[in-house]
Amino acid sequence: MWKLFADLLKYYENYFDEDADGDECENKHHLHQECKQLLASHATETKKNESDDPMFFNVIIRADEDIPVENSRIFEGTDPDIAARFKNQDGTPNFEMLQKLPTITSPEYDDDSSTTAQIGYLRADSSQCLSSVVASFPSTRLNRILATTSWRGSRTRWMVFKGDPYRMLGDLRSNYNPVQNEAVLRFPSVSVRDNQIAVMMPFNSAYPSPLKDPVYAAIASAANQLGYECRRVDEIKTPTDITQDILKLIESSKIVIADLSGANPNVYYEMGLAHDRGRIVIPISNSKERLPFDNRQIRTIFFHDDDEYSLQGLTRKIKATLENL
Repeated sequence: MWKLFADLLKYYENYFDEDADGDECENKHHLHQECKQLLASHATETKKNESDDPMFFNVIIRADEDIPVENSRIFEGTDPDIAARFKNQDGTPNFEMLQKLPTITSPEYDDDSSTTAQIGYLRADSSQCLSSVVASFPSTRLNRILATTSWRGSRTRWMVFKGDPYRMLGDLRSNYNPVQNEAVLRFPSVSVRDNQIAVMMPFNSAYPSPLKDPVYAAIASAANQLGYECRRVDEIKTPTDITQDILKLIESSKIVIADLSGANPNVYYEMGLAHDRGRIVIPISNSKERLPFDNRQIRTIFFHDDDEYSLQGLTRKIKATLENL
């Protein structure tokens, strides 16, 4: 209606001659001014209402994403005033309104989980599944939104929040959409320690401890001089799965040093994982080693592991590299 009114007023302004004489023209001019004021008042009120209209979004957490949340758990953990906006007169959830909101879905998770949440829009059925996915991200990022409780991400429920979820979650552009399958390798969700360096290298049983290994000692010396802390997976003494320990060490380290000496396949694999996770990788290698074609283009620090002077040079080169990062 208001658009029609605006179009008619514009038509009048284009074709009515306000310079014409007579009382009738004067009255029309006065009416024209009143219409303009009325239209301007409506535009101001509409703009005010739009700015006052807040944004809302759903967060659905489920132990089994194939099973809808029970009605008794919908709006659990939701501000009562917000919940009231999305209820029918009989107090039941108004799914027609809820399905129009941006929605985040996630499996139940704890702070050590590697589960993935997704944000998008719900299907028009009762499955509570997304019809379209805008982005995927680690479930633990929901901790920015959820209240801090002992069961923050580990309880099935449907919540509604006020605000812009994209602003509240942060930048999601660099996230990927992984295949949802138990066979997919999942990194643990841990924060990156800026002063930690993960060292991936062949282990030599001839040395009773990691720091007795002259190559590792040379690496650690360079790191310690600049305030870094080196960690090798065999320094982890907890009775945990070694594969998960390696993944956690890579994920929590800003820098990964990979000793390619001896063409150890585990080290090459771990270096590839570190590259994929966006870590700074510094390859080193015994000078006798001939690197595979794909690795020759990566600047590598070479050394003689049986020469003390060369190992001192390794320390200096690693230190210089760290200083230039």
